[in-house]
Amino acid sequence: MPALTLDRLLSSLGFGSRKDSRALVRMGIVALNGEIQEDPFIELETRPDFVSVNGEEIPTFEDLYIMMHKPLGIECSHNPRYHDSVYSLLPSRFLGMNIKSVGRLDVDSSGLLLLSNKGDFIHHLESPKKGVLKRYDVTLARPLEKAQEKELLSGVILKNEKRAVVARTLEKKTETQVEIEIGEGLYHQVRRMFAAVGNHVEELRRLSIGTLNLDPQLKPKEWRYLSSIEVNQLMNGV
Repeated sequence: MPALTLDRLLSSLGFGSRKDSRALVRMGIVALNGEIQEDPFIELETRPDFVSVNGEEIPTFEDLYIMMHKPLGIECSHNPRYHDSVYSLLPSRFLGMNIKSVGRLDVDSSGLLLLSNKGDFIHHLESPKKGVLKRYDVTLARPLEKAQEKELLSGVILKNEKRAVVARTLEKKTETQVEIEIGEGLYHQVRRMFAAVGNHVEELRRLSIGTLNLDPQLKPKEWRYLSSIEVNQLMNGV
């Protein structure tokens, strides 16, 4: 295994190629333990916890697990068509680390969004077979009728889907506001489910994925790293 040099470290953190990373060091803006480094080829005996780039302390882990409070009017796409991308709210270096959203929230939906560059994590949370629950706060155009509630809990067939999908739980807060849990996460699933029973979703906000709730301290557009405990809980369903 090649020795961990400073340019390799920076490249692994999304600062571009090793050539790009060497250029950063030679600009005199990279520091370790408060000391500016001038040699991009310096060998690091152990991986430091942080490296400073242009005055910003950067954690040096390569595995990204991010929670974001997604606002309205933002697309979950690397190539947005009509609006800004959620990736514009993150450090640009994350793109070089191949970060992706774990499922999507459409431009008219808000709330909890997870992002990662770990394929097993993404697959575990996205796969309908895993059945990881996603909970949403929904505002409806019309009062939810008993018949509609019963149909959602027993299962509805969505267009272009082979199997019925069910609301795992459905809690009525007011006549037009409900909380719903689903296990699949299909394209626009919650909106399509309510449309299938003759209602219409006006507002949609994701509250939780698995055991993880949206951090109430995060304002729209803000994000934070997940803790190792949170990651383990999501992966193990505890």
